[in-house]
Amino acid sequence: MYPEALAYVTCPRDPEATLRLASRARWSADGEIISGRLRCPMCGTRYRIDGGVADLIGPLAMPATLVQLLNDLPPTAWGYERAWRPHALTLLAGEPFAYERELPLIVGLAAPERGGLCVDVACSNGLYARALARAQGGVSGHVIGVDHALPMLKQARAYARAEGLRISFVRAKAQALPIAASAAAVLTMGGALNELGALDVALRELRRTLAPAGRCAMMSLSRAATVPGRLLQGSLRLAGVVFPTLEELNRRTTLAGLRLRAQWRYQVVVVSVLTR
Repeated sequence: MYPEALAYVTCPRDPEATLRLASRARWSADGEIISGRLRCPMCGTRYRIDGGVADLIGPLAMPATLVQLLNDLPPTAWGYERAWRPHALTLLAGEPFAYERELPLIVGLAAPERGGLCVDVACSNGLYARALARAQGGVSGHVIGVDHALPMLKQARAYARAEGLRISFVRAKAQALPIAASAAAVLTMGGALNELGALDVALRELRRTLAPAGRCAMMSLSRAATVPGRLLQGSLRLAGVVFPTLEELNRRTTLAGLRLRAQWRYQVVVVSVLTR
């Protein structure tokens, strides 16, 4: 976690209270906060920073679904970008959709070069977070990656540091984003909306944290049109993965206070641009 994030990170219990760094923190040579404590000035709750990751959930938190449990396992975090993620959209979209196509699309829609805070929600290994940080370049701003799975965040931090990117990683739930209201110039989410649970709460959190002129670039999965696809999605539902129809997704997005600006669909893959 970098000090640039301290202006934006809030207490999950009191989203209006910005967390403060307690004394005796340990810093790396590039200014990253390696270890220490964050304290809420309102409720007094203390949160641990360990290995450069701020943990706002705590060791007693349990995954809510089977898919969240799988994401919480170190082997999943290790293999996510090494085995599954580079091929995922090509398999799901039924056409070539490698990183060389996906990342410029998401970054172009999010426009992080405008500066300000960028938050990659449910970031997993930080694929979008790294793309946002590279695109920001020397522009004034910062990138924060948020995820509930600590092994994912540790791997995300390792990837970011290997590239020399200043990205802060925070363990928190998408339904209680530890980000100040209206603070995010950019929000991104890559496929995680289907796995979060409490979808409407998560969408309202996106609305709360998005700046008035901000953009949210989101990739999600919709209900399949084919019988084999629906059978597969039905089995995944048992693990906690949901696949709303495009109409249902857009209706719930609107009810959360977000406005759909543009949308593209590639079979079950949906890319959306949202604003307040």
